[in-house]
Amino acid sequence: MTVLVQAHPFEVVSEVDVDPGLPIDTVVISESVSVILEPRELLPSSALRALWMSWLSGHFALLLPSLSALSRHPPEARDGQLIADTVDFVRGALERGLPEHAEAAYVQLQELARTCRFLLGLASDLYQDNR
Repeated sequence: MTVLVQAHPFEVVSEVDVDPGLPIDTVVISESVSVILEPRELLPSSALRALWMSWLSGHFALLLPSLSALSRHPPEARDGQLIADTVDFVRGALERGLPEHAEAAYVQLQELARTCRFLLGLASDLYQDNR
């Protein structure tokens, strides 16, 4: 089975370069997360895993500062702690990078993609609440 993925370029930006009021392209993020989470018979190649990691890194670079700017007044204290813990997890995972072992790297990508989906939904909810 051959895995074909149309690669769209994502600009990777640092958190300090992101405008917290910048609307996030939820469609691009959702579609790329869906590509990563798509069921596969074979493990994706290392080049494809690296591409996906760059996508997720770019998405998180946009989501994390936007999320922290939007969540200055979370509805409940435990929501704020959940956001903080999730952000810490993501930052740690991005700093460590993907594991060497292909299966472990793929599992980590899937975990990061699910976390990205969760944070995207949370950011969308917070954005709507703050409008």
